[in-house]
Amino acid sequence: MLRKRYWHVKNKWRRHLSLTGDPVLRPHLPPTRLLRRSTLRKFLKKYDVVYVKPVYGSFGNRILRIARQGDEYVLHYENKSKRYSSRKKVMKRVFRHARSRPYHIQRGIRLVKLGGRPVDFRVLVLRTDSKWNVMGIMGKAATGNRVVTNYHHGGRAVRFGEALHRAGWTREEIRRAKKGIERLSLVAAERFGRRHKHCRRLGIDIGLDREKRIWFIEVNTNPFYELFRHHEDRALYARIDRQMKRIASKQSNRW
Repeated sequence: MLRKRYWHVKNKWRRHLSLTGDPVLRPHLPPTRLLRRSTLRKFLKKYDVVYVKPVYGSFGNRILRIARQGDEYVLHYENKSKRYSSRKKVMKRVFRHARSRPYHIQRGIRLVKLGGRPVDFRVLVLRTDSKWNVMGIMGKAATGNRVVTNYHHGGRAVRFGEALHRAGWTREEIRRAKKGIERLSLVAAERFGRRHKHCRRLGIDIGLDREKRIWFIEVNTNPFYELFRHHEDRALYARIDRQMKRIASKQSNRW
């Protein structure tokens, strides 16, 4: 069996770089850089919202959100927030949080919201044989005061069409968005698969902004799929589970 180090790309920066060279995907990738004092200073000057994410991490852990409000900055971590009076002070807090661990920064997307809380979408793409297939799309809504929608941080499962309908999208806008997400996800999977030939499962986190543009937030190479228990197609979870087990029969969890 193939060891995990060959099929699972732990480094999120490497995952991001795997997509950046594609001209079709490039307009859908939010500005993203490795965390440096110079890059953070530039992002805080240029963007109203910046996310600070660990290069090695999962389940939405240790993510910071920084929002500029006038001359001040509000830093959100998990379900807490604190206000800083200057860019210098909030940068000091970020680097104290990161210590010497590698992080990257990403421009925040103004996501569609349900009840005032942000929603993003997980696209599950699998390759059991030679062809990538989009298995389905599910939404994740943030809960409480949290800034991440991650299911393991209490994010609430919401169905794609239902979420966008409640956000005020028309049936035609929902149809176009679904078609666009599926098309772009397959482009991403094909490109990612060429760079990482042993990868067979991708969980792609997609954001839709208030102008209805599609954004690739993150690609995961060892995705959980419990979210799809809530899909409107009641048989979908079982199909996914069967395909995941076929893939797992060829891939070990040993490093």
